[in-house]
Amino acid sequence: MIRRKRDNCRRVVHWLSAFAWSSALTLVCAPPVLAEPNGGSPASPYPATYFILDYYDKVEYDDYFTSSAGGVWFSTPLGLNCGIWDRGSFGCSGDIRGAPPGTTNIGWVNGNVVTRYDWLLGVQFPSGRAERELAPRSYIEYNGTRCATMADASTYCARGPFRFFVTPTRTWLSPP
Repeated sequence: MIRRKRDNCRRVVHWLSAFAWSSALTLVCAPPVLAEPNGGSPASPYPATYFILDYYDKVEYDDYFTSSAGGVWFSTPLGLNCGIWDRGSFGCSGDIRGAPPGTTNIGWVNGNVVTRYDWLLGVQFPSGRAERELAPRSYIEYNGTRCATMADASTYCARGPFRFFVTPTRTWLSPP
């Protein structure tokens, strides 16, 4: 009887020891976690909304009003001058990476059916000038539009299905 209890105790100790070692190995050998999780679908170049809302700092839009035009205006690390103005229209001006030569404006104007960069957008684009930079890993929301500056200095703006994504090397317009 005593021998049986001793054998049972050894089995329990053996099992607990094996469990502890396997748990320790799992923790030590676990794959590293990225500092910034992939937020979007592999089929889409755009970041996922939850990614921006969960991991980025929201700034107060009041800090981005200027005397140069209505709406909010901000600059980006890529040197773009961006704004969100009347009824959620949005856009940026500057060096639009990967766009056709001579392209200096990208955006969406309320009433349009697509986000675009063309000569007409340049005519519709307000003359607002940013006075503050939207820091990397932050976003601003105004009039139903959200714009974010990503960790790699890319700029993403969206209002419903209308969006664009300007990266250091390329630009995407919705729909992809």
